[in-house]
Amino acid sequence: MKLLNIEKTSFALYSKYKIRFFGIKFSFKACNSLVLYFKYLIFKKKYNRYIEKNNDGIIRRLIITNGNLNLINSISAINQINSNNRYENSIISCTQARSDFEEAMKKIVKQFDVKNYYSFCNIESKKMITYFINNFLCNFDEIFFTNGHIPFQNLADLFPKSKRYITDEGVCCLYPMYGIDYTKVSGFIWAKYLDKLDRIGTTKGFGQNVVELSKEEFIKTGEKCSKLYPLNIPQNKEDKNIIFLGTYCHGKTSNFYTFEELLSYQLELMKKLTQKGYKVYFKPHPRDLYEYKEDKNFKLLKTTLPLECYPLKENFVAVASVFSSASCQMYHYQGIPGFSSINFLKNAKDDFPTLILEEYTPDIDMLLTVDARFKTFKEVQDELIEKYENWLKNKPLLSENKFLYNKLPNHCKKQNLIDPPPKETKF
Repeated sequence: MKLLNIEKTSFALYSKYKIRFFGIKFSFKACNSLVLYFKYLIFKKKYNRYIEKNNDGIIRRLIITNGNLNLINSISAINQINSNNRYENSIISCTQARSDFEEAMKKIVKQFDVKNYYSFCNIESKKMITYFINNFLCNFDEIFFTNGHIPFQNLADLFPKSKRYITDEGVCCLYPMYGIDYTKVSGFIWAKYLDKLDRIGTTKGFGQNVVELSKEEFIKTGEKCSKLYPLNIPQNKEDKNIIFLGTYCHGKTSNFYTFEELLSYQLELMKKLTQKGYKVYFKPHPRDLYEYKEDKNFKLLKTTLPLECYPLKENFVAVASVFSSASCQMYHYQGIPGFSSINFLKNAKDDFPTLILEEYTPDIDMLLTVDARFKTFKEVQDELIEKYENWLKNKPLLSENKFLYNKLPNHCKKQNLIDPPPKETKF
């Protein structure tokens, strides 16, 4: 047995030490910087004074985002709930991003009513917190952030008297995440994808006071963004075009497959689709650095925007992927049926986001049953939509899906078996 073991966890203001010595366990916190700590005390005093004396009628929002989909969702949300010009919006981008991905976020923000924009791309998340303390950025009445990101909650903790709202990040985040205190959350602004995916899980405070993100508002916001990054849309109206969405291999997903396996599998699926008479356009994941080569049967659609932003129903009969939330979300926003091949993820049987997508996205085998070689664009489109809708109508609400409930991590099941549907509310 090891006689002495020391574990250190670093936070913005302090480091936490866990020590085990001769079987005796104890822990303590140590301040990382006295200068930063004193600045924090000043920050806290300024914040309390702002909360107590703010009477100018302006509600100041801090919106923390972690990628382009959540950024567009968040902008759609604040546009939806704005009223009487009483709001002042500040946006943070905090994610791992290529330079063009980060540049896209900056261009998007400039199109909308945003007073301040802070970029923390590729920067250690705790530096985001120290930046706000060092610069005494404390005048915020409302904090918006995505579900499940502990550093975002830690930043929100700097503003304990401000209201917190959780914004939409897609179908894979509609359940309680470990470490998030939902009792402090005032509401959720989430899309109800496909009129099926509300939320699932019974952790205290989770899924209460939900405002449904307007489909119309997202489409309007997305189309405005898409004009910044237009796609090279195919012109032959009788081509039965499909967009194949690239899957990203990183972090957790690299436990499910190697990049070489993924690349080979994606190419195999696209070959099967071309053999059925489809013309495939491949959209690489915006963080994918691999250099794909075009040929007559393999065309690229390059954009850092989410595919959901683009009105493509007149040009494409379907979208497909190995694993992409857009395969589930495209029909909700653009009326294009989506298919996936999640069975490829051989080691992901207990991964809950994977299970959500598998439950609410038909397998690509359904797409391959429609032979497009001797049919018109409209015939193929109508047949695929009919198959898709017949499959979807038998699916329960996410909140009533007992199969998925039984697969939830234990921390997600703290109350009743199935809660009622989310409450409608207004901010």
